[in-house]
Order: sequence, then C-alpha cells, then structure tokens
Amino acid sequence: MRRVSFAWMLLYGAARGGIGVHDIFFNAVAGFYLSGYGLSNAVIGFLANERSFVGSFLQPVTGALSDRARTRWGRRKPFMLLLLPVAVGFLLLMAHPPTPIVVAVFVLGPLLLGMGVIAYEVLLPDTVVEEQRGLANGVNRALGFVGGIIFLILAAQAWQSQQWLVFLFVAAALTLGLAVTLFGVREPPPPVTLANMPLRWRPSQYLSSVFQYRDATIYILAYFFFWLGLGGITPFVTRFANEDLDVPQNETFILLLAAMVSTLVAAVPAGWLGDRLGKKLVMSWGLALFSVFVLAGSQAQDMQQVVVLLVLVGLAQAVPTALAYPLFTELIPARRMGELTGLSTMIWSLAQPLGATFFGFLADMTGTLRTVLVCGGLALAVSWALLLKIRAVPVREPVAEAP
Repeated sequence: MRRVSFAWMLLYGAARGGIGVHDIFFNAVAGFYLSGYGLSNAVIGFLANERSFVGSFLQPVTGALSDRARTRWGRRKPFMLLLLPVAVGFLLLMAHPPTPIVVAVFVLGPLLLGMGVIAYEVLLPDTVVEEQRGLANGVNRALGFVGGIIFLILAAQAWQSQQWLVFLFVAAALTLGLAVTLFGVREPPPPVTLANMPLRWRPSQYLSSVFQYRDATIYILAYFFFWLGLGGITPFVTRFANEDLDVPQNETFILLLAAMVSTLVAAVPAGWLGDRLGKKLVMSWGLALFSVFVLAGSQAQDMQQVVVLLVLVGLAQAVPTALAYPLFTELIPARRMGELTGLSTMIWSLAQPLGATFFGFLADMTGTLRTVLVCGGLALAVSWALLLKIRAVPVREPVAEAP
C-alpha cells in the first residue's frame, strides 16, 4: 500500500464510470423496459436490480480465488474481464428480443458484473493507504455518478424515440472504462502467499473464523439493511413519479438526475471528511439523514417536492457512498481482503433484490409505490442503529511480503 496521486484515482475510477452507467440503467430505465413485457412489480423488482441474487453466492469464491491468483497480469485484473460479456448483453437488448432472452440477460449480466466488481473494488485497499481510502473512494464513486448523469441526460432525450442508442451507450461505457483501468493501473505485488492454499469450506469453522471480527460482522449486518432499503427503492423511483404523481416518463429521469448531481457534489468532500474526522462518525450522521429524507419523500405530493427531497437524499447518500467500503476495509485483515469483501458483498447483494422484490410485492398489495419508500426509509433507520454499535477499531495483523 502507498499514497496515490489524483491521476491514479482518475485512472482507477474510469471503470467505475462505466459501472455507474450500468447501475443507473437498472435504476432508471430497466423498470420501464421490463414493464413493456407485461411483468408484475414483484418480478420487475427482482430483475431491475444491478445486483444479482444468484451471482451473490459466487462473490466470496471470486474474492478468495483472486486472493490466491498469480498471473502475469495480476491477481485482480483477470476477474475484472467478466465485465466484457455484460457489455455484450446490452447489445442483445437493443433488438428487444423475446422474453426468455431478456430474462436471461437481466439475470446473467448482474451475475457476471457482481463477480468482476469484487476484484475491481479490492484493488483500492490493495494499493491505497488507510488515510487516503475515503478520498480515493469518494473520487471513484463521483466518477460513477458522472457516468450515470451523462447516461440520464442521454436517456431523457433518446428513450422515447431512439432506445437503441441508450443500450449502445451502456455497452460502450462499460468497455472503454474497463480498458482505461486495466491498462492505466498497475497492481502492487501480493502480500501473504495464498496461492498454494486450497479452498476448503467447513461451515462451522469458516463462520467461526469470520465471527472473530466482531465489528466487521455487525457492520455487514448493518449494511444488509442499508442495501435492503436502497435496493428496494431505486428500481421504483422513476415509476413512482410516473404512476403516483402523473409525471411523463421522460421527465421522471430528472428525479434521479437531481439526486445524482447532489451526490456527485458531496461524494469527494464526504470522503475527505471521513478521513479527517473519522469514518464511523461521518457515516452515522449521513445514514440518519438519509433515512429521514427518504421517509419524508414517501409523502411528497408533486414533482417539485420530490426534486427538493431527492437533492437532500443525494447529499446524505454521498456519505455512505464514499465511506462504506473504506470503513469496512479497516475492520478486516489485509490477507483476507478479497475473500471477506466477497462475503460481505454477497450478503449485501442478496439484500438488494430481496428488498426490491418484497417491496414490489407490498406495492402490488397496497396499490401504491409510496409503500416502497416507507419500507426503504425504515430499513435505512435500522442500518443506522446497527452502525452505532461498532467500535471502528482497525484490524492489525502482521503481513509478510510474498517472495
């Protein structure tokens, strides 16, 4: 690990720009696309999610394998290539294929992306010292929002008449962003040699080895509820404005744009504040406000109220966006960074489609998408309460350099 330059942060964040475009497609457009196939809210909530329910179970294995991988290109980069088939999937969606193909793309795409993103994210703690991780991740996430904002502007103009351009843009952004990061960022030499250690899984022993990191365990649980709430909300924001507030489809993109711009503005300062004042302290305030603003948004009556509240939501969301992963990296040992990142992401990835599916089911039952926002705000409040219980003491374990 070393101190890195701002140029390194930009090169590393290029792939995040493409991933941000992918994620905002699922948050803003996928619901409209899938509703055109006559699917229910529960099914749309399950599919219109950038996290894969099935693929989440493979993420700890992906992380553990990348910890042990030894190739001439590094141990993380070969797994990052899984983002390329995701780009190909968007080219298939351009043609509006039959329903089985659409479902397959919406299932397999997030599955592969989730596995590739594990390796990508672990490059940050592999390379960057703890004192810079908040700022570096803030820049990284800001680039993701830049990509998402550009996508939303394009979608607002082209979705009604030139949908093929929207899908082509997502495919190109994923491919170009990944290429810049792969060729522009050099992986550091690996720490402890794990290449010859076989992957064995004895459930009781493995869980015991994970639960020894008490604060990390509580943190994973806290962020299960965070992603339960956020994952349950995001696929329905644009459709809430369309169906409950009678806003035209192309104008609903303004809602996510408002939240994303404010998150972009606040992401880097939030990361910087976390490095200076303490990541847990800043995170707790951000999560508390996030919950309050979402609950207030559930009662909005017109477009103007929703836009104002989403600006506030974006400012609050910038805090966990910038600091969630950097804080987690301090609670686990470096030698198990990929594995435990994969395990935590598996749990969080399960929470997203679970929240979207369950909240969508409740919306079907109540007849309004306001239910989704209420449930999401309550889940965020539970996440905040659990976050207060961690001690945020960095794990220090001796690390030997690999020969």
